[in-house]
Amino acid sequence: MKKFLYAHYEKIILAILLIVFTALLYYQLVFIQRAQNQEVSIKVNRVEPPSDYESIDFSTGPKYKMETIFSDWNTIADVEDTVNKTQMMAPYPMAECVYCHALIPADSYPAIGETKNGKCPACGKALAPRIKVEEDELAGKADLNGNGVPDDWEKEHNISSEYMQPESDEDSDGFTLVQEYKAKTDPTDPLSHPKYITQVFVDAISQQRFTGLELVSVDRSKSDKKDWQATFNVVRNNRKRSEFVRIDVGTFKNNNVDFSVVDIEIDDKTQDPIVYIQRVGKVERIACRPKQPVYDPAPRVRFLNALFDRTFISSVGANFTLGTEKTGEERYKVVSADPSTKEVVVESIGDNPETFKLQPAPKEKASASDTRRTLPPGAPPTSTRRDDSPFLQRQR
Repeated sequence: MKKFLYAHYEKIILAILLIVFTALLYYQLVFIQRAQNQEVSIKVNRVEPPSDYESIDFSTGPKYKMETIFSDWNTIADVEDTVNKTQMMAPYPMAECVYCHALIPADSYPAIGETKNGKCPACGKALAPRIKVEEDELAGKADLNGNGVPDDWEKEHNISSEYMQPESDEDSDGFTLVQEYKAKTDPTDPLSHPKYITQVFVDAISQQRFTGLELVSVDRSKSDKKDWQATFNVVRNNRKRSEFVRIDVGTFKNNNVDFSVVDIEIDDKTQDPIVYIQRVGKVERIACRPKQPVYDPAPRVRFLNALFDRTFISSVGANFTLGTEKTGEERYKVVSADPSTKEVVVESIGDNPETFKLQPAPKEKASASDTRRTLPPGAPPTSTRRDDSPFLQRQR
């Protein structure tokens, strides 16, 4: 067998090639035949177009001429129909990333008015939308780098205007170059910047429920209401139990919080008892109705710090601090909160206290609140820009 293969291997290879060639020729003929049959089928079973159908000649239609399609790019006025001059060969618009300083496409920065951030294709960090600068803000002053800040102002503060972007934050106080220019603060001094409270909005207002606390009944068999006995269901050590208390007599604990009864009234409409309790050490009146949830009378407020796109939670009567020792601490107290209008009043803590009315967060920012990170009380400073940028130092 081996001798036969060695003697006739050339003929064998030639026979195999001939078979392959014959098979390919056969499939080519089948393909041509099917194409011809399909063309005949289209002509025989032709579907008539609708009565309002209009044929379009793309070769002569004026809407489809190259000079019309690229009219926004045309640099020559009154161009002849036979001439097509565009900026197709012009360099692609590029910009510099404010983080990694790489040269990236200019459209990586979202357009003016966009609500979503872009993304640097080089380092992957979020890029804020472009900032619209009103013409009168520059007042005719030179702005060679086009960042919305006059060159003279940049030189006055020893800023290199050649590479400075509008979103730059040289002193790491959280405010951009444009924001500091508008506020007339020093962009190189971390203690010189607008107040952080001006960038805080109200994201949501709610009331916290005392989990496990429930008024069961009130024994009103005695004539004097000070002798009436209120029965509560509470949770202690993860177990439900009942507590029996009277006005100004005894205390009870729910989830490690001590309460006392301060008053009992009768609802004029329903004739149901209303028991008022307070946390030990506080002056407050928390209304409890039979078989109904009990809520903290001090509303909880979720604030949005638009400067860093982060939220934090505080409550009426509580204090919170913005900033750091490096950038200056601002201490505030939540005075009131209106759930219907989402308007919150805060007061600065210091020698000359100021009152600020915080408005609801803009819709485009509030709609994205679910994707943000909510910081609990006592969380360390956090920022989307720099790790050392101030956000929320502490609450109490």
